[in-house]
Amino acid sequence: MSDGPEWDEFLAALDKEGATFEIIAPKVGGAKAGDGSWIEADQMIDGGPSVLYDAVALLPAAAAMEDLLQESTARDFVADAFAHCKFIGYVEAAVPLFAKAGIAADLDEGCVPLSTAKDVSGFIGELGKLRLWGREPNVKIR
Repeated sequence: MSDGPEWDEFLAALDKEGATFEIIAPKVGGAKAGDGSWIEADQMIDGGPSVLYDAVALLPAAAAMEDLLQESTARDFVADAFAHCKFIGYVEAAVPLFAKAGIAADLDEGCVPLSTAKDVSGFIGELGKLRLWGREPNVKIR
């Protein structure tokens, strides 16, 4: 977790809504959080593509971005989530992933910055819609 809402608060908000979630990391064992603690992962990014999930939250630590930007699977994860009209929550550190995925100029209301607890609540509130179908005409090949 990085420069956004507190990790525990984010998980508590998901839990309060009865959401199920998985933590996806670059490596099978997990990842180091911005504060140096260890976060266990449920999936490795190579084995947990965004197509498996109804929505995604991009919460990398800023220190991890250099490595993530070298991962084609991280680029694909973001590009596929966007193309499949999923809601995408993100912290500021994740913004370069949108550029790497070729969609930085196309961000819409389905891409929700997560800077505060209120942002997290708003993001979670949108998830019941499952998809942002208004994005579909912009991502389909014509």
